[in-house]
Amino acid sequence: PIRVRVLTEAGVAVEEDAVSIVAPGEGGYLGVLSHHAPLVTTLQPGTLSWKRPPGERRALLVGTGLLEIARNRFTVLTSTIAAPVPTAPPAI
Repeated sequence: PIRVRVLTEAGVAVEEDAVSIVAPGEGGYLGVLSHHAPLVTTLQPGTLSWKRPPGERRALLVGTGLLEIARNRFTVLTSTIAAPVPTAPPAI
């Protein structure tokens, strides 16, 4: 698994394991799996989402910041996080 850490000025907001992550990077959304190549990039405002080992999905809205991937550790430094707004199911 990949260790996900989301850090804000207030401290550690998230620290848990994931099997896959999707993050809003400089060039668009970036998919991350275990053993990803090391990377440092800027984070753009958007939805950071990840899938936990039991299959549960989690998500946060993040602001601008930095993203580092190294040795199965995925670290986000951002000043802004919020819970995502749930979307209504499509009308039938």
